[in-house]
Amino acid sequence: MSPAVPLIGSRTRKLRKGDLVFIDIGCAFEGYNTDKTTTYMFGSPLPQYAIDIHNKCVDIQNKAAAMLRPGAIPSEIYNSIMSNIDEEFLQNFMGFGNHKVKFLGHGVGLLIDETPVIAEGFDEPLQEGMVFALEPKKGIENIGIVGIENTFIVTAKGGECITGDNPQEIIQV
Repeated sequence: MSPAVPLIGSRTRKLRKGDLVFIDIGCAFEGYNTDKTTTYMFGSPLPQYAIDIHNKCVDIQNKAAAMLRPGAIPSEIYNSIMSNIDEEFLQNFMGFGNHKVKFLGHGVGLLIDETPVIAEGFDEPLQEGMVFALEPKKGIENIGIVGIENTFIVTAKGGECITGDNPQEIIQV
């Protein structure tokens, strides 16, 4: 907690063994932004089911990234991915409880959050060179949010990751 971000964090609570640390950060280079999330286990591993959920989010990111090609339609990418996720996994996917978003990713450029969005209602075809952050995440009760986020450039071969492909796993510190 600090004057720069007075609503996030705690001055009194310190990390405890077994805590999940979720870092979602944007970086800028020559006026353009990226967006990346990395997840850490502090002091001890998470339960295996939480790690499995995280790995499924990584798989979802990779499938969506493969679809980031010129001519692809953002809403079709969204619907294709979402229709292949089972009902149980959809619970708390892209948030927790009533605090969920209805997208898988968003444009990135001069701002960290731009249009188009990988969501319903975005039907303009993608163009080569567009940039997107893909961020499949899932809330787990009494643990927190697991998942991943990376920034990709639309290419003829699918999304090219510009924030580093690794680490994709949850890192133990």
